[in-house]
Amino acid sequence: MGLLGKGLLDGMVVTARNFVGSYFDKERLTTVQYPEERIKLPENSRSFPFLVYDKDSDPIATMRCVACKICEIECPPQCIYIVMDRNEAGKPNQRPKVFDIDISVCMQCQICVEVCPFEAIKMDTDYEKAKFGRFDDLVEHLDDLLKSNEYYHSIHPTEAAAVDAKLEAEAKKKAAKKAPAPAAKPAEAKAAAPAAAAPKAAIAIPADAPFTAEQREWLTKNLPAIVGAPATGAAPAAAPAEGAPAEAAPAATDDPWHDPGLSLPERMKLAEGKSLAEKLFAAMAQTDCHACGYDCKGYAEAIASGAEPDISLCVPGAAETEAELKKLTGK
Repeated sequence: MGLLGKGLLDGMVVTARNFVGSYFDKERLTTVQYPEERIKLPENSRSFPFLVYDKDSDPIATMRCVACKICEIECPPQCIYIVMDRNEAGKPNQRPKVFDIDISVCMQCQICVEVCPFEAIKMDTDYEKAKFGRFDDLVEHLDDLLKSNEYYHSIHPTEAAAVDAKLEAEAKKKAAKKAPAPAAKPAEAKAAAPAAAAPKAAIAIPADAPFTAEQREWLTKNLPAIVGAPATGAAPAAAPAEGAPAEAAPAATDDPWHDPGLSLPERMKLAEGKSLAEKLFAAMAQTDCHACGYDCKGYAEAIASGAEPDISLCVPGAAETEAELKKLTGK
């Protein structure tokens, strides 16, 4: 049997050692004189979420959040509430009008950060949230949550730099897809298609041809259209001057409804006469938020092919999109 009270004595020895040592070694200090003194927080510390915007000149227009509501859906304690902003015509502005977080319920789990496809919500390090009120003071609104990308860099520099690099790469990739193909130089275009530039010779009906007056009139009028040549006496189309760029035909957009600024009726009108998959695509919210596990086009194609039976996964489109999908699929 050991000495009675040995554990207590061992603890007192440790306490005494640290007490005496704290006068000689600052590392042994277990407390600081808060709030006058503060311990520097590690970079990976976290408290409550905040929303990132990119430009101080216009925080609302440059906030990254598009009100897709993925974080609201995935939040375990359901402490996030979002309402999408809309203009006077009812079209979505792809940003939140209301974004509230009840910090009395938030458990700082960071799931909202993990599921956000737009790098819009991040975890803060500000833990001083004490308020006098017990109700409204514990709810942070959009104005409270908005903080700049510079602030994000100041508290999580490594993470913020990685996010910026990712967003820059995505922006370059999108710009490359949207950029028109470089126009060919005049000399190259002329060498590539010499036959197209040369006008076809006009068709002349010989005077001694064995046709009646009516036949000659009909041939003169219709033969050029049949063989693709100008009629006798008609001047060939003028070729563009050498060095002048050829006028390009307007490029057709494959998916003109893929615009989140358009209302659902406008998108469906653009998809009239299209295939079922394209109509389903037009019925989506067009944010490509990946809340459904696909982009908008991929989700539509999965429903059309029968690979995805659930038509209620479009979170930004909500009930409006689900109702249209039911109408299109008959489910």
